[in-house]
Amino acid sequence: MRLGILIVLVASVLTACAHAHPLYFPLSEHTMTTKVSPSGVPQSRTYTFTQDDVEAVCWLKVWRDQRAHTVEWRWYSPNMRVYKRSFGVIPAIDGPAGMWSSCIWSGLRIKGEDVANLPGTWKVDVIVDFRKVLTDYFTIGGNQSPCC
Repeated sequence: MRLGILIVLVASVLTACAHAHPLYFPLSEHTMTTKVSPSGVPQSRTYTFTQDDVEAVCWLKVWRDQRAHTVEWRWYSPNMRVYKRSFGVIPAIDGPAGMWSSCIWSGLRIKGEDVANLPGTWKVDVIVDFRKVLTDYFTIGGNQSPCC
């Protein structure tokens, strides 16, 4: 009896994700990292970076549905001005046997860039289909300022 209820519950969740409301975005997991493996997995999770780190990466894992989603990352310097914008696309699920999750990420280059000379608390907003779904704060170098 419990197994039957569990199967119905899982089927309901999967169906809801496949036919998600346009204002619903199924973010499963997120982190900041210094590097993402070739298979799309964060190598280490950190919100503190040095001027010698190659880049700060904002990584997301999302549950896919039947439509593609546009993603924008807005990177803000410690003075809270937009420093950089980057874009990506989460593809639609490719049939019932397709991969239900998808990983997507964007990086802010640090070492050898102007970013290395702007220590402090940075912010990245993740915007999906023109709606902010996530804000992450992270520190580069010293001079950490208070944040949320």
